[in-house]
This record gives sequence, structure tokens and C-alpha cells, in this order.
Amino acid sequence: MSSSRSKQYKLDQSPFYCLKSKKKLAKLLHVSLENLKYLTQSENLYIEQDRFEPKRQKIRHVEKPKLILKQVQKRIEELLKRIEIPDYIHSPAKGRSYISNAKAHVNNPEVRSLDIEKYFPSTPSRRVYWFFHKRMKCSSDVAGILTKLLTFKDHLPTGSPSSPILSYFTHIDMWEEISEIVESGGCTLTLYMDDVTISGRQVPGTLIWQIKQQFYRCGLRDNKKKEKHYAGEKPREITGVIMRDNQLKLPNRQHLKMHLCRQSIQQEVNCEKRDQIKQSLKGLKSQEQQVKKANLDI
Repeated sequence: MSSSRSKQYKLDQSPFYCLKSKKKLAKLLHVSLENLKYLTQSENLYIEQDRFEPKRQKIRHVEKPKLILKQVQKRIEELLKRIEIPDYIHSPAKGRSYISNAKAHVNNPEVRSLDIEKYFPSTPSRRVYWFFHKRMKCSSDVAGILTKLLTFKDHLPTGSPSSPILSYFTHIDMWEEISEIVESGGCTLTLYMDDVTISGRQVPGTLIWQIKQQFYRCGLRDNKKKEKHYAGEKPREITGVIMRDNQLKLPNRQHLKMHLCRQSIQQEVNCEKRDQIKQSLKGLKSQEQQVKKANLDI
């Protein structure tokens, strides 16, 4: 990737900033005006399906854009990801991960985590319009077109490539407020998609209450069943990484998966299936190495 493509810039340097022309928008998105009109008027551009996620042991409703729309959404995602974002955002963000998210809380005795319930479906179209019209200062018609391209049934679609980065930008005012609240409380904040983690010497309940108030102000809700609170010497799990004795470690379930993969490789007679298991094991080993590497500069 060339330096011009990977360069990060301020929000007001984005090509979307102060965009007033439909013609310029079409050129920016690499589509014709005719196709742009089609994409904003067609009612048949998504495939909906229920998909079982083994990792979470739950069924997830997916709203997947068809290729012609997905390509435009990928282009918008690419442009939005070039905008500089705060250090506390770990996903979606280039060069950051679930490991860097956990690492940010090493050495902090108390950790609390919150989960935003149904983050994408709870983000309405009007928040997308608000971001492009008010923050990006696009004209009302350009902001309206972008909103139609990026939303489905009046919310961020769960299967769109642009929804993760938009979930931050459409609530950028809320995250700015939350960041100030956490910083003034002397604590550390990280955001990994819909997973919010706060840590510090102490994380008072009043601070968590203030954060939840910001969620409610924007029409979001926290999933109380997924709320976690760790204190003292007790090991804690942050975005799938275990923190114990100020070191990051893989959870036992990951070690078990590696063990089972090794067993399956020995027992599997089907070459194709064996190769698939080997790839899974390779991925698990890669995660283990990334965690070990993250510990080197703690």
C-alpha cells in the first residue's frame, strides 16, 4: 500500500468534509451518477439470514449487502478509516486489536467492562445523517445519499463492512463526552467495537453511572448480563485476553482448542479436513505469539 493511501488525516481533511456535489460524491465513490441513484432507490440490495455463531453460542441476524452495494460501502469504509481516531479506540482501528485493548489496562487494580446491547441495530439512520451533515458539513442531499447507502431498515446493517467504523463516528459526540468523564476520573478508557472497558486505581460506580447516562442519551443500552467488575489480585478477562499478575495470557479455552486441534490432526484421515484443522491451529498459535509479544514491553 502506498503512503498516500495509508496516510491518516484530521476529520476536516477528509474528502467527505464540506462535500456539496452529488457528482463529486459519485466520483469519490467510483460509481456513475446513474448507479448512485440506483443504489439509493433500490429496495432489494440486502440478503437477510440468521447465522449461528459457535464462539458466542447464539444465533445472529445478519443483513448482508449485495456485491454492488458492498463495494461502495467498502470504499466509504476505506475513506473513513483514514481519519485519525483517539487512542482509546481499538476496533475498528489500524494497527490495534483485542490484545492492545486488553494491554491498555495492565497494572490497573480495578477494571469494569460494559457491553452495548445490539449496537448496530440500535444506531438509527438519523445518527448517520447527523454525522455527515453536522460533523462532516456535507450538504443535506449528499448526507441523505450517504445515509441511504449505509443504512438498512433505519439502522446500521449488521453485515455491512462500513458499520463498524460508522458505529464510532455516528456516536462521536457521545464518545467524546465519555472520554472526558473517564479522564477526569483518573481512569483509562478503551473501546473495542461494542465492548467498553474502564480501569484505574479505583473505578467508582458513579463514573459507570455517568457513562450509562451517555448511552441512554443516544438511545443505546448496556447489556447488564455482560457487565463485569474485577478488583484486587483476581485474574480478569478483557476482550478475550486474560490479565494475571500484570501479564497477558490466552484463556484456558484457547489452550484446550489447540490441544483438541493437535489430537484431531493425528486422527483425521480426510486430507482436506486435516488441512482445515491445521489452518485453525496455525491461527491459534499466531494469537498465542501475539499475546507473548505484547508482554515484552509491559
